[in-house]
Amino acid sequence: MIIASTEGLARCYEVIAQSDGYLVQCRCIETGAVESTDATLFRTAPAALAFADMAAAAERYAAAGIDEESRSSLAAELKADFQRFAALRLSLRDDGIGADILARRLTQTPKGRGKVLH
Repeated sequence: MIIASTEGLARCYEVIAQSDGYLVQCRCIETGAVESTDATLFRTAPAALAFADMAAAAERYAAAGIDEESRSSLAAELKADFQRFAALRLSLRDDGIGADILARRLTQTPKGRGKVLH
């Protein structure tokens, strides 16, 4: 279930509640296609929401034109979102798991995973 989404310039960053955490995935605004290589799984909702906001702000900043006034306001927004994510990540001890690790986890056999104690 999608609990939040934040739009960048060309992508929408969706936060999806799952049984094992909160997945942040990118969706192309123009085509609606999900970019599964950019997914990140977080244990906590606050870290996932802050990450989605930061990723969208970074995309908007990277796509900003030469106009110095708009770039400086986008830079301030990106800095604030980055600081919020960094603080939450540290306090919640939630760095997230990237798409490459998630893909490997899904392709492993149960015997290859070892014992699960939780």
